Amino acid sequence: MKKIALIYGTRHEGTTGIAEKIAEILIQNGFKVVLQNITNKFDSKNFFKNDFTGFILGSGIQMGKWTPGMKKFIVKNRGHFTKDGVKLGMFVSCGTAHSSDGSLKACTEYVDFFAKDLGVTPDITAAFGGIYDFSKNSNLNFAIKFVLKSVVKKETPGQFDLNNVNDFRNWDDVVTFANNFSALF
Repeated sequence: MKKIALIYGTRHEGTTGIAEKIAEILIQNGFKVVLQNITNKFDSKNFFKNDFTGFILGSGIQMGKWTPGMKKFIVKNRGHFTKDGVKLGMFVSCGTAHSSDGSLKACTEYVDFFAKDLGVTPDITAAFGGIYDFSKNSNLNFAIKFVLKSVVKKETPGQFDLNNVNDFRNWDDVVTFANNFSALF
């Protein structure tokens, strides 16, 4: 059975749902999946003792940046992702990808550029819409919420509910990405 490591970073848990859905589809397709949130402490040295045949690396994007932990993790462990025969998928979850055109832009700006900068070459990439939680129960602090509201008002007027949760994750796209990654084997 082929073993896939799905490693992701998240700030506000929106990327967690995407990673879990990808893992679910990979398992349905016959893979063994190790799901790891980089924000949770783990022993990466022992982690790579597993014989992974593929990796999926993902991150939420905030203000144009991957989570700091993911960037450090990829730099530190780049050799594992560039081995011959190992398949690599990369994805982001961000507000830019709330539409089809935005997904293409986000892939170019946040996945392709980032991968090239870090010296990895993914076999497959994707950008998925994220979650903007402007509700009273949001875990976003006031400053981040204020900045995000200002950005979405300016860049996408009328497309966001500035008082509630806006979930732009397209689950069909997530399933397609997982199936396309599976097909690489």
